[in-house]
Amino acid sequence: MALGTARPALPALLALIGALLPASEAQVRLELSGRNLHPTVTHENDSLLATAHDKANMEEEGTHQLSCVVTLGHQSRSWRENVTIYSFPAPNLTLSEPEVSEQTVVTVECEAQAGALVMLSGGVPARLPGPRAQLQLNASAEDNGRIFFCSALLEVAGQVLRKNQTRELRVLYGPRLDKRDCLGNWTWQEGSQQTLTCQAWGNPVPELKCHRKGDNALLPIGDLRPVTREVAGTYLCQARSPRGEVTREVVVNVIYHRNYILTTILVTVAFTIGAAGLAAYFYNRQRKIQKYKLQKAQEAAAMKLNTPATPP
Repeated sequence: MALGTARPALPALLALIGALLPASEAQVRLELSGRNLHPTVTHENDSLLATAHDKANMEEEGTHQLSCVVTLGHQSRSWRENVTIYSFPAPNLTLSEPEVSEQTVVTVECEAQAGALVMLSGGVPARLPGPRAQLQLNASAEDNGRIFFCSALLEVAGQVLRKNQTRELRVLYGPRLDKRDCLGNWTWQEGSQQTLTCQAWGNPVPELKCHRKGDNALLPIGDLRPVTREVAGTYLCQARSPRGEVTREVVVNVIYHRNYILTTILVTVAFTIGAAGLAAYFYNRQRKIQKYKLQKAQEAAAMKLNTPATPP
C-alpha cells in the first residue's frame, strides 16, 4: 500500500539553517516521534542542508511530531512541526468485461479505500459518503473506445488529495457502410483531380472493395488523378469482417468534352442539305402547279375554238 506524508513532505524533508559560522562544524539531528531519521547534511558557505529519507509503514499512519535540532559549539536551535502519515492508493476501476459484443450489458465500478469519495466518468457520484460508484450500460458501436474515468478524493490534514484511474471499453460490431461515409453517386469532370471517399466502420476494421457490375473492374478508393471516363459505371462496394458483411451500390458518372466543332459542322451541313432539299421540293411543286394550270388553260382555249358558232 502506498504511503505518504502531509506537510511537510516525507520522505524528502528539508531542514535549512542559515547564518552558521562555521557551518561545517554544526551537528544536525532529525527525529520523527523520537526515532532518528539519519539525515544527510550538505554545506554551502555559511549554511547547511539536512535531508532525510524514511520509509513509513501502515502502522505509523496518523499524526507525528517531526523535530530538527542543530548544534554548534555549546548552542542549539530546534524546530518542531506535526506531520501526517497517510495511505492513499489509486482507486480500483473495473469493467465486468473489457471487450464485448454489441448489446452486451457492461458494469463499470469505481472503488477507493474507506474514507475516500469517488467520482465515475460522466459525473456519476457515489452515494455519500461511500467509496464506491457504479454504472451499467448496454454496449453499442458508439461505445467502442470509450474511456471511463474514476477519480478518488481524500482529505488529509486539511488538504484534499486526488488520484485517478482510467479504463477503455472495446465493443465488437459488424461492418457499417452508411451514406454519410460512402456516397451513392459521384459526378465528376473528366481530367479533374478528385478524392473518392468511401469509409467502412466496424470492429474489427472491415476490408472494403468496390467492383463494377459487368466487368468486375476494381474502383480505386482515394485519389483519382486525373479522373478518366474509363472509371464510369455502377459499382458494388462490399465491407467484410469476421463479424459479417454489408454491400452498398454506388454510381460514378464522368462528364467529358465532345468534339463540338465537328458536331457543329455536321449540324450545319445537315441543316443546309435539309433546307436545300426543302427549297427544291417547293420549287418543283410550284413548277408542276404552273404547268398544270397552263395545260388546263390551253385545253380550255382549244375546246372554245372547236365549238361551232350558234346561227343567228
